[in-house]
Amino acid sequence: MRSYNINWFAILLLISFIAIPVHALEIRGAVAGTVNGASNLVDNTFTWNAQTFAGFDYDIDHDVGNENLLTTNLTENNKLSGDAPYGIVYEASNRIKAFENAQLGMKYGKLRVRTIDSTTGTITLDNRDNAFRLSKNKNIEIMPGIYIRTADNDTLRYYIYKNITEPGTYELRGSVAGTINGWSNLVDNTFTWNPQNFAGFYYDIKKDLGTENLKFVLSGDDGNKLSGDAPYGVTYTTTVQNKAFERDLWGSYRVIGFMGNGYFAGYNWGVDEQSGSDIFSAESTDKNSLSSEQLEKILMNEKSNMKVKTGESIKLKEGYELVLKGMNDDGMMYLELQKGGNVVDSSFLAPSKDGATELDRTYYYRNPKVGAQNNLVTIAVHFRNANKVGEWAQATADGIWQISENPISISPDSQYDKMTIRIVDATAGTITMDNKDNPITLTRKSDIGLMTDIHIRTADNDTLRYYIYRNEMVGNNSM
Repeated sequence: MRSYNINWFAILLLISFIAIPVHALEIRGAVAGTVNGASNLVDNTFTWNAQTFAGFDYDIDHDVGNENLLTTNLTENNKLSGDAPYGIVYEASNRIKAFENAQLGMKYGKLRVRTIDSTTGTITLDNRDNAFRLSKNKNIEIMPGIYIRTADNDTLRYYIYKNITEPGTYELRGSVAGTINGWSNLVDNTFTWNPQNFAGFYYDIKKDLGTENLKFVLSGDDGNKLSGDAPYGVTYTTTVQNKAFERDLWGSYRVIGFMGNGYFAGYNWGVDEQSGSDIFSAESTDKNSLSSEQLEKILMNEKSNMKVKTGESIKLKEGYELVLKGMNDDGMMYLELQKGGNVVDSSFLAPSKDGATELDRTYYYRNPKVGAQNNLVTIAVHFRNANKVGEWAQATADGIWQISENPISISPDSQYDKMTIRIVDATAGTITMDNKDNPITLTRKSDIGLMTDIHIRTADNDTLRYYIYRNEMVGNNSM
């Protein structure tokens, strides 16, 4: 029924995955702390190494990393102690350029050089006399370019990351699979990547959201084939999760990671429209995007404190702006939604009237046609108050929500490189892909496009070793 849209949707999907340069890149390591409801700390300790953290240099051909490991050891109240045993210990090769002039006791951010072993060629740093606590919503530089980020959540969750601002193209590498340090880390010829061990997948540290799962199962006489027949050598699954709006009185929506990006998948029912938690669901006809076999990019989801006066506008994405046209003596303000200078919607709101409800304070735009979805709320702005002085009106916006009106298609049998969407289950909220009819052989020194911008790289070595990755660009770009 919707065949006339499929090619256009495919083009939009391809465009949405094209790497657009950013001004800074965060290469994230595995997530430590409480993940999926359980702690992954062992005796309050977590370790990152060159095989599991793409921010550390790693030579896959020779299975060598110049930066061996970084360990955090928490004490009471999530403290990284500045006394022995130290809260942070970092081991690396003294051949790294940053350490070529290192001396004992020299400081590198919060760390200082403890040992230099010329025999083994290693250098060890720790945070002696520099204790600090991993409290919520912190971003701490522990050494030049390497940071710790904690979740804005009362439950401790954190990761290390490398911050890159130098223009160029960089690999977001997943954990290395195969023979590592002389031993295979495969279990029954299987290796799985998820948001915790592949920074290229969607992950929200605040809410611990992200369910993308990519599993490789090797077969064949040489043990290096990913079969294109059932049981398939490559399977990808992702599942919808509920996520609260930044303006929490609006309730929650459904989010899903898909090939590394987070997308809107539908609105949840709330209590009622007057409380605010049910506005978007109640006002949308086709509220479940998966039922329509499509997803929308989340453009804006933010709290704000933006003041707008008569004739001024709130700038939105995709060419939209919400203009305050004026206010009558009864406190009703008149709003126009414009796109490219043309009025597409108008509304009256009275956010400051006595007994005003969330519905009285929320402007929403019910987009008549978003791909295959009808009457979907794509824009909302919440106003805390509004007042009039003389002929001039002023209002304060404290919440903005916008999703794209250009959806991407997730219809079954859609193919992206070697992967094909097999199942879209709107009830369970899942998308499944596999490599049916596309067998893959992991030969020496290969770079294989798997799905859109996710690739497989193998070692230039007779020993099988491989990882998945996606490229990200850093640099100036007007887009």
